[in-house]
Amino acid sequence: MKKTVFWCVVTACLLFFSYTAAAQSDFKIGVVDLQKCIAESVEGKRVYNELKSKKDAMQKQVDKKQDELLKISDMLEKQSMMLSMDAKEDKAKEFDRKKREFKYMYEDLTEEMRKAEAEARTRLIGELEGVVSEIGERDGYMLLFERRSSGIMHFGKVIDVTGEVVKLYDQKKRKGK
Repeated sequence: MKKTVFWCVVTACLLFFSYTAAAQSDFKIGVVDLQKCIAESVEGKRVYNELKSKKDAMQKQVDKKQDELLKISDMLEKQSMMLSMDAKEDKAKEFDRKKREFKYMYEDLTEEMRKAEAEARTRLIGELEGVVSEIGERDGYMLLFERRSSGIMHFGKVIDVTGEVVKLYDQKKRKGK
């Protein structure tokens, strides 16, 4: 909450001062939506597909273990009348052990996926920040705001440089390969 209020105040001040400065010189302000850049760029789509494949593979592991647990549970239920007390106890312990293994595996896979997503996002945003900086320098922008983190709720399409960032980022990635 405090962070949002801070950014709103900073944005308001900058806009106020930009009007006075604009009267005196050529003062350009722009807005970029980094989330949209990630979603629309070739590299962002590739990373998304890579993460989706990884998540699907992990989901298959989870489903396999879950099916195993269901089979053991069904078997316990069906054979409970025919098994001796010791055998029932052994099967119940095995079921509990497999349930704990499943829980730990699920938590590990969830954490692994969260880390992979965070690393990919950090890398993409770092690369995009470089592109935004380059566009700012090249085109003479005094300020370029990130749409979501700066608290900007509305802006004119004239100052939106998101498409330009995606285009330049894709060009750089093609050249880098």
